[in-house]
Amino acid sequence: MLVENTERAMSHCGSQEVLIVGGVGCNLRLQEMMNIMSEERGAKLYATDERFCIDNGAMIAQAGIEMFQSGTTTPWDLVTCTQRYRTDEVEVTWRS
Repeated sequence: MLVENTERAMSHCGSQEVLIVGGVGCNLRLQEMMNIMSEERGAKLYATDERFCIDNGAMIAQAGIEMFQSGTTTPWDLVTCTQRYRTDEVEVTWRS
């Protein structure tokens, strides 16, 4: 299911890259299946080692750098932490 959803998202967004992080990223079988799908699409898979597969810190950092590089910043006094923030609620400013 994760591979199929990833492939659909790649097609929808026109992406040629997959980054696997978070707890699920430790699953070597998932990495293998994502690699097969990526190769079939002519895409590049980036699978991190276990140091970066404990939580979603790497994904949060990547989203942060993308937002910063696109000119999106948040004043410190408006920064909050929301544990259950849905990623599909994030305004993506770095893609057209």
